Amino acid sequence: IHPQPPLRRPAMANASLQSFLPQHHHSFLNSNTHDGSPPALLKLTTNSTNASNSISFKLFASSSSSVTTTANSPAPTPVAAAAAATTSPPTPSLELLGQQLAAGEYRQADETTRALLIVLAGEAARRRGYVFFSEVQFISVEDLRAVDALWLEHSGGRFGYSVQRRVWDKSLREFTRFFIKIGWMKKLDTEVEQFNYRAFPDEFIWELTDDTPEGHLPLTNALRGTRLLENIFTHPAFDCEEDEAAGADEEADKGSATGQNNKDDNKGRGRPKSLTDFKPDYSF
Repeated sequence: IHPQPPLRRPAMANASLQSFLPQHHHSFLNSNTHDGSPPALLKLTTNSTNASNSISFKLFASSSSSVTTTANSPAPTPVAAAAAATTSPPTPSLELLGQQLAAGEYRQADETTRALLIVLAGEAARRRGYVFFSEVQFISVEDLRAVDALWLEHSGGRFGYSVQRRVWDKSLREFTRFFIKIGWMKKLDTEVEQFNYRAFPDEFIWELTDDTPEGHLPLTNALRGTRLLENIFTHPAFDCEEDEAAGADEEADKGSATGQNNKDDNKGRGRPKSLTDFKPDYSF
């Protein structure tokens, strides 16, 4: 019986295989033996699992015994998981809102304002991700005034809920007229005067210029109707005695008889108008 001839393999293959073996096993790759025993055969097998890949080398001699050494390669890096990881948005706070407004980042400040109202409105609003009109009452006067004060400070008194409340009052609390005045609706290029809602976000104005309508920001989602806006505007935070006194003085200057008639008319107009035919089609 003649011994099996040694396995021929390229030098590059030997070098790559040696890199997987411990140093004290490198002698197994030699085709010549020192004790006269038949040369060994080197067989490579691979085992693949979900966790890792392993490469095994088995040395077979003429006898039934064999020696096995295994080199485990590290598990591949989960590239997909790393790519899916995203930076979480900053936690809404008055400090963050002030920084964004000071930097003129009105789009980001608008998002932060909306997130702040959700946080301030209570646990149910936080779980839901938006505020019901009935939850506005849970926002404290101090918190809502603090949000409004930042908008006033960084816009020269042209942005904020209190500004919108004043424009709303001047519009006799009619929301269609109010939306036109603050620029949430745009005039269409038609022969007959018509208006349509601006598309969010591209058609809204995210900078403060001379042409920016007073009260244009912050935005309030009216997709579910105007009651959320109404409850913000009628919140105790914006029931200013100065505005009421100024309105009373203005009525007195018009004369007693005419003033009385206008006062009666304004009482009826001041109540929120029924908007059963009003169907807002924007969401922001």
